[in-house]
Amino acid sequence: MNFLEGGLENVPGFKFSALECGIRYTNRLDYALIASEQMCSAAGVFTSNSLAAAPVRLCRERIESPIKAVIVNSTNANACTGRQGYNTARFLAGDIAEKLGVHEHSVLMCSTGIIGVQLPEEKMSLSHDKLLSSLSAKNGELISRAIMTTDTVPKRCAVSFDTSLGKFIIAGTAKGAGMIAPNMATLLSFFLTNAPVAPDRLRGIFEWAAGVTLIRSTSDGDTSTNDSAIILSPKSPGPISAQGDLDSFKNALCSLMEKLSEQIVRDGEGATKFIRVRVVNARNDGEAELVARKISESVLVKTAFFGEDPNWGRIAMAVGNSGAEVHEENLSISFGDCTFFERGRPQSNPPEKIKQVMSQKDITVTVDCGLADGEALFMTSDLSYEYVKINAEYAT
Repeated sequence: MNFLEGGLENVPGFKFSALECGIRYTNRLDYALIASEQMCSAAGVFTSNSLAAAPVRLCRERIESPIKAVIVNSTNANACTGRQGYNTARFLAGDIAEKLGVHEHSVLMCSTGIIGVQLPEEKMSLSHDKLLSSLSAKNGELISRAIMTTDTVPKRCAVSFDTSLGKFIIAGTAKGAGMIAPNMATLLSFFLTNAPVAPDRLRGIFEWAAGVTLIRSTSDGDTSTNDSAIILSPKSPGPISAQGDLDSFKNALCSLMEKLSEQIVRDGEGATKFIRVRVVNARNDGEAELVARKISESVLVKTAFFGEDPNWGRIAMAVGNSGAEVHEENLSISFGDCTFFERGRPQSNPPEKIKQVMSQKDITVTVDCGLADGEALFMTSDLSYEYVKINAEYAT
C-alpha cells in the first residue's frame, strides 16, 4: 500500500467539474459534479440527526441503485426546507441524469452550508450544461475546493494497493471543520476506487471502515443534518472476490479514511491543537468508545487544552460522566509521557515537563480504566476564541 500525491484525480474511470454558481456567495466554487465512465456500485453512511436534509433523504433512497454521478453543492445545506427542498434536490439530480442518459435514481446529490434556506433551483439547473461540458479526469482537486465552507484547506488523499488481480487505487476527499460529531462518517466525504467490489461487500467494508475512523473524529460535538459519506466502485469487470484481495481493499480504505479524519480534526474551526484520546483496558470496546467520545466532546476538556492547562481533573470528570463502568482505584490518566493520575492516586511531574507536553500542537491523552481489554481511539481538537467568533457570525 502506497500513499499518492493528490486526490480523486488519481482514480481511473472518473471525471470531475466544478464552477462558481453563486448559490449564496459570488466568486467561489460552490457546485460540483463527479461522474463515472461506467455504472457503479455505491455504499453510504449518513447522519443520525432526525432532521436529515433533503439530499440525505434522496441518497438513502437511491444508494443501492447503480450510480453514475454525484452532484454536490456548498454554502446551502437544503436542510429544514420541507417538500420544496426535497423536490429541488430531486429535480436537480434528475436533470443531470437526463443529460447523462441514465435513470434518475442513478444520480445522487449532497449539500452543505446554511440550514433553512431553499436552493436557487433555476440558477443551479442553468449551470448543468457547463458542469457537464467541463468534465475532466484532471479536475479532482476542484471537488475538494468546491465542497469547502468554513474549511481553511481542501482535504484529499489517495492510496494504491496490490491484489492478485493487479494494482488498484482508492482516493477520497472530505469537508468538515465545524458541526463535526459524526456518529456515522463526517460532514461530506466522497471515496472513489477503480477496484470492482460487489455491493454487499462494499457496503460492509465501507461501514466498518467509517466506524473505526470517521465516526471517531469530532470537533465540537454537534452532528450535522447533512453528514454523508459515499463510495463508488465500478460494476465491471467482475468483482474482486479472494479474501486476501478484499482484505487489501479494506486496509487501504481504512488507512485513507484515517488520514482524512486527521485532516478534518486538524482543520477544526479555530483549532490550535490536535488531540488523540486513547482509552485502554475498559470493560469492553463499546465502553471504551463511550469514555473516549465523552472526553473528546467535553467543552471543559477542550478549553483546558487551548489554555495549555494540565487540568486532568476535567478528564476524570468526563470519564465518570461517560456511562461506562469505571472505578477510581483502577483509573490512570496521562498526557503524553506525563502521568497525572495512576491507579487512583494523583502524581507529581516537574513543571518544565508539564509545560513542554502542554505546549505541543499534537497531544495524546491516555486513559487506562484498569478493568479488562476494551480499547478505543478518538481524534479531537481544542476549543478556541476563534471558534466562537466563526460560529457567532456564520449566518450573516
